Amino acid sequence: MAGAEREEVFNVSAEQYYAAVTDFKNYPKILPEVGGIKVKNQTATSASVEYSVNLVKTFHYTLKMTLKSPESIAWELEDGSLFKKNSGRWTITPLGPKQCKVNYNLDVEIKIFAPKSITNALVAVNLPRMMQSFYEQAQKL
Repeated sequence: MAGAEREEVFNVSAEQYYAAVTDFKNYPKILPEVGGIKVKNQTATSASVEYSVNLVKTFHYTLKMTLKSPESIAWELEDGSLFKKNSGRWTITPLGPKQCKVNYNLDVEIKIFAPKSITNALVAVNLPRMMQSFYEQAQKL
């Protein structure tokens, strides 16, 4: 299993960062590796989101999201060909009206063979860039 955790402080409100992370339909604009998104259903407290991700080839998977505005977004794998396991959580803590602490935690297991060192490196490299991309989106909100 590959896992990653990262924590950063951003100069936007917790509500802004939460809004950026839960703006699923705009993920292809925010994250270059996301080729498409299909929101199967969404309420204030949950969502089922199908991702089309381009990593050497295109993979599709669906995550079941549990939403608690503005402090957390958790997910579990619902369906897909790439992962055996994909679970994690965003935890967003307000530090003031224009600042928040963001913690991202991920645990994945890939169905295809890939050395653990490669999957861990892939996650470690993409994680800071992804968090920065959501921060940039949150600044526009």
